[in-house]
Amino acid sequence: MDLLSPEEYVLIAQRTLPEIDKTHLIVLNSQLDAGSNDLMGYMGEYYKLHLEVEDIEEKKKHFLKYFIKSLPRKNEPQREECERKGVFHKESAVYTHILPNIQKYATKKLFPKCYYSRNDILVLEDLTQNYRHLNAKESYMLDHYKLVLEHLSELHAASIAWEEKENLNIYKKYKDVLIELHLDANNSWYITGLKAIVFLAARHPQYQTSKAQQFIKDKLYNLLTKAEKLVEPSQTIRNVLCHRDAWDRNILYHFEKNSSVLPDACCIVDFQIAKYCSPTLDVLFLLYIVASVEVRKEIYDECLEHYYKCLESHLDRMELEKSLITREIFLKECQRTRLAALLIWALTEPQTKMSPSISNRLRSEEPEKFDYYLNVDRSEMLLRVMDIQPGYEEIIMSPIRELVDYLMENENLYA
Repeated sequence: MDLLSPEEYVLIAQRTLPEIDKTHLIVLNSQLDAGSNDLMGYMGEYYKLHLEVEDIEEKKKHFLKYFIKSLPRKNEPQREECERKGVFHKESAVYTHILPNIQKYATKKLFPKCYYSRNDILVLEDLTQNYRHLNAKESYMLDHYKLVLEHLSELHAASIAWEEKENLNIYKKYKDVLIELHLDANNSWYITGLKAIVFLAARHPQYQTSKAQQFIKDKLYNLLTKAEKLVEPSQTIRNVLCHRDAWDRNILYHFEKNSSVLPDACCIVDFQIAKYCSPTLDVLFLLYIVASVEVRKEIYDECLEHYYKCLESHLDRMELEKSLITREIFLKECQRTRLAALLIWALTEPQTKMSPSISNRLRSEEPEKFDYYLNVDRSEMLLRVMDIQPGYEEIIMSPIRELVDYLMENENLYA
């Protein structure tokens, strides 16, 4: 497989071992393995790269491991979609030009290091050497949410520090990079998702009254589009660099050696949807996408308070005014941006809760139809999966219920 050239392998190794002169490094062996099926992403293909290199001056070998994200090579419709949206161009720029500047002001590792990038490939540090996802037997506890919120608060505070200490505005400097790839009227995936929400709402047993059906038919779609304004830079709170995609598959945890009880650190991957916007979007995304409805209601207030205290602490450490984001403004902004969190939950749940075996089979065996499902009309796919995956309909109807209830009660806020 020719994802990378021999010259690129040497460059990657040299960037990994900067203390060794490039002319003294030779690549003895390279191995590129496809990622496991459960790692398959909607916006790329994943690989593991192993390099065996030698420092010929010191006569010492090094065994290096990397995680690679590539434009899809096996699925043409998926590749065309990625190229059309500029997904890799954006993430490459975020990893190489934005995140390293933010990391300078942080005390913890905020992201995996990027050793090499093109507009079709990213060669990243393989975090799984020291971090891991929670396994199927491990449940999220309050401490997990607090750890991620602490991580996000430092990412946010460090982005403010970069602006304040170096007198720049991230959005103005990188406006062409930090484009909205998610809730945008030009994104066919998003528009198709809105139509799917209306389709599911009309089927929901809770909304079979004439009043509810009339609301769904005449008002729901238009109200859903109001969320697009909420992911633009806020006029009411200090904006920060947000990850915008902190769900469980993008969060890896570090455990002390010989400990499997609770992690002591985490790291977040996948910055394709990163944006300069309200910090509340990261906080709410985590609580709405990862936590169950019951858990979210139980931990919601405590998590908001924990995030804010961590943010205050980081701003204080960086000798920045804590008044840059007050508790009152933060809590009001959480209320203002709640619709965006509810909408993202309803949009993503049908895909993230589809079993990997079904999703991978649809994509590999019916790539054109799968692309049609994602970007034109999802109703047939939803019905197919409901029919073959037990419990799927109940799972994806949960966010529909909360979202529609919220809009029926708060229609005047967005009309």
